Amino acid sequence: MSAENVASQGGCAVATKQNSRPTNNLMWNMTRKCNFRCSYCYFPHDASPVTETVPVDRILRLLEQNPSQVGSRGEAADRAGWLVGLTGGEPLLYPGFVDICRRLTREHRIGLDSNLSISSRVREFAEQIDPARVDYIYASLHIEERERVKGVEAFIANVVLLQERGFRVVVNSVLHPTLVDRFPGDRERFARSGVTLVPRPFKGEYSGRRYPEAYGPEVRAIFADHPQAGSKMVYNFKGVPCYGGMRFTRLEPDGTVLRCSGDKTRLGNVLDDVRLNSAPQPCTVTKCPCRGLDWVVLSPEQEAFVDGLRQAVIGERSAARQAWERCLTAGSEMSNALCNLAVLDWEEGECPRARAGLERALEVHPGHQLYTANLERIQVETAPQLSNEVAPNDTGCRHPGTGVSD
Repeated sequence: MSAENVASQGGCAVATKQNSRPTNNLMWNMTRKCNFRCSYCYFPHDASPVTETVPVDRILRLLEQNPSQVGSRGEAADRAGWLVGLTGGEPLLYPGFVDICRRLTREHRIGLDSNLSISSRVREFAEQIDPARVDYIYASLHIEERERVKGVEAFIANVVLLQERGFRVVVNSVLHPTLVDRFPGDRERFARSGVTLVPRPFKGEYSGRRYPEAYGPEVRAIFADHPQAGSKMVYNFKGVPCYGGMRFTRLEPDGTVLRCSGDKTRLGNVLDDVRLNSAPQPCTVTKCPCRGLDWVVLSPEQEAFVDGLRQAVIGERSAARQAWERCLTAGSEMSNALCNLAVLDWEEGECPRARAGLERALEVHPGHQLYTANLERIQVETAPQLSNEVAPNDTGCRHPGTGVSD
């Protein structure tokens, strides 16, 4: 990892020096209930009272038993509090929410992901919680749902209130393919009220295409003004060592502690006993839904590959090409870089070169499903897809602290 941990402004963290914030991070999925019904969301609409709760004392016990360290991973350093991210569903639905925040912020810091739709709770939070103990508030716009419930003006008022009280508020607007055309107008509309919209990539499939990789030039131009959006790729870190389950972990509504949002390995329950990992472990899943980029242990070639993906998402094609060429220089077996360079070649009309690049990728990893499919696509003049696989067949993986390839 570099000295800079960079994640999307639309996600769980922001660009920050590693030693300027708590190293350990607990993401508390407080509830799966939500009072919005966004068409692109995987959570069900359910605004009924939250009845499944976890005593905050048990969470504080977990944090105290596993003190955070400020400094480079694995090195001795000064003890510090955790960063507890409060998310959901909609966390403002949680009973006693502000009191929980008050308890947590005595020794730790918090972050909040919310639609800010419950104005009474927002005002209570603004009045009672110290902004210096809150790393971020990510306010989700969800414009179509906001308009449906006639809540646009209340949302703006809540954002302005929090900003005036000294909280750092980032207003995210998901660029679902059906919402791309209206984003420029929405951005101007909210700017007139002093609210800046930050575009957030849609992560998922729509009309048979995978996003954010499938975004066209018009969306990449939008993200060009927000380069951190490139960190919100859905990376495939399978096989790459990760501190998930050790310094970053996830708490479920029933108290279960999971390694992370993607890897559902159970580490215990705060109501009983929790055993966090003592060392980085290889990632076991093909989709990293949130914070992996902050916690994986990347080799130089993998870092270059990831940099290329981030540049590609924001439309920096030349920088992406340079990054993937660096990747191949550091590790000639990185067939993923060969694949992605072939995608750039195809987009630039260099079909023979694109075909040759994919054939080279298949020589490195014969039978690879995406490379084979991409070769078939360009033969029928259909757009190929970028690879988000950081370590094909564990290529380039290092044992932390040794620099030795797997």
